[in-house]
Amino acid sequence: MASAIDTLDFTVEELSSSDHSLTIYALSTCAFCKRAIDFLKDQDISFRYIYLDKIDPQLKVRVKSELKQKYDNIPVFPVLVIDDQRALSGFNENRWRSEIGIA
Repeated sequence: MASAIDTLDFTVEELSSSDHSLTIYALSTCAFCKRAIDFLKDQDISFRYIYLDKIDPQLKVRVKSELKQKYDNIPVFPVLVIDDQRALSGFNENRWRSEIGIA
């Protein structure tokens, strides 16, 4: 069976910097999610994102389960996945800067 994550239709922001493959899982009603997306745009960093509250509820359950399984415990949105290897939960600008190498 295909991964639920692989079936998602992400919005892609092709900006000038792409040192890492970045994916944001967000909620459209989440203020921190909006700040996180705006932060990456302001830094001119390419990324892709999806609002999980805008997809089919059954698919959302499968995606959240896959995220929890792959990255241990992901309790808070937004979730930033870096190079499909590690995930940060919640938006903390200093931590995001450090993890993706922004001065």
